[in-house]
Parts: sequence; C-alpha cells; structure tokens
Amino acid sequence: METLTEKIKLFCGYGSGSGYGYGSGSGYGYGYGSGDGGGIKSVNGLTCVLIDGILTAITIVKGNVAKGFMVRGDLTMRPCFVAKSGNTFAHGHTLRDAMSSLRDKLFDEMPERDRISAFVESHKQKTPYPNKDLFDWHHKLTGSCLAGRNEFVSQHGIDLDGETTPEEFIRLTEHAYGGDVIRKLKEFYP
Repeated sequence: METLTEKIKLFCGYGSGSGYGYGSGSGYGYGYGSGDGGGIKSVNGLTCVLIDGILTAITIVKGNVAKGFMVRGDLTMRPCFVAKSGNTFAHGHTLRDAMSSLRDKLFDEMPERDRISAFVESHKQKTPYPNKDLFDWHHKLTGSCLAGRNEFVSQHGIDLDGETTPEEFIRLTEHAYGGDVIRKLKEFYP
C-alpha cells in the first residue's frame, strides 16, 4: 500500500533521476536557483509541496484530487482542495472551486477551434440560454476579463438573469473584445 508521501509524489508528478555534469573555466558569474517550497518540506508534520507557486500541505490524495492547506508566509494554514489534469493544477477553497478553476485553466490552454467546438456542442441553434452562461462562455472563447465583461453588460443594459440565443449573443458581441473569435461562430449559427 502506498504511503501518503508516495501518493503526493505521484499526484505532483515528482519522479526521481540522476545526472552528471562537468565544467571548467575562469572568470566570474552569478547564479540563481529555486526548489520545491523554498526548503520547507513539512509544517506541523504535514508534507508540503509547491503547487502552482503555492506552498501546499497535503493531507489526502484521491485520484486527481487532493485535500490540504495553503501554507501562508507566517506558516498559518488555510484549508483547500487541489484538482489536477495532466500537468495542470488548480487550488480552491472548496472542491467545486478547485474543479471549476481547473476547467477554466484547461479552457485557457485549449486551441481556439476546440473552444469553439465545445461552445457549439453545448449550445443549440435558436435556443435561449441563461445570460450568465453566455457571460462565462465569452471568457472561455476569448479570454475576456471579468471587469471587461461586467462593463460590457452594464453599458448594454444586459440582465444577467435573462436569456439570449447563441445568434443574439453573436450579434451583440461580434464587434467587441474577442470579436474575431466570436465571428467564427457564425458558420454554426446561420
């Protein structure tokens, strides 16, 4: 049976290896290095690892999800979850938050054509969808920021509790930020 430390290493993708190097010369230089967690290996008996630049104490690993704590600079700890897909990780204060953040990160890394395909698969022609859904999809499709989307909604009097068809969504946003991507949806929504 695997120990928690072994599970953490597998979860984080840590492996082992060895190497050899040799060099010679004269002169002067400057070097910089970084490692895992700035040298902190455990806090309060919990194994710590650096995940996405956040020192994280892991208490449980199940598949592609871990539970633990984000370790702050003063060594206080805040409970968290970490979700993983491949080499992409996301923290969240709840499991739902971690999974949602992971999906967002994966969408951000996804090629444009795949993001467009995912939108088309989940949005039928001439069918109204919640504006909140389309609000989120605008970010997934174009990378638009929350503040920019909020400003657009405010300036255009859009009710986020209302509904809009994909065709109306395209007409409304095709000349705004990310319009070059939005216009590519037109071939699927004639």
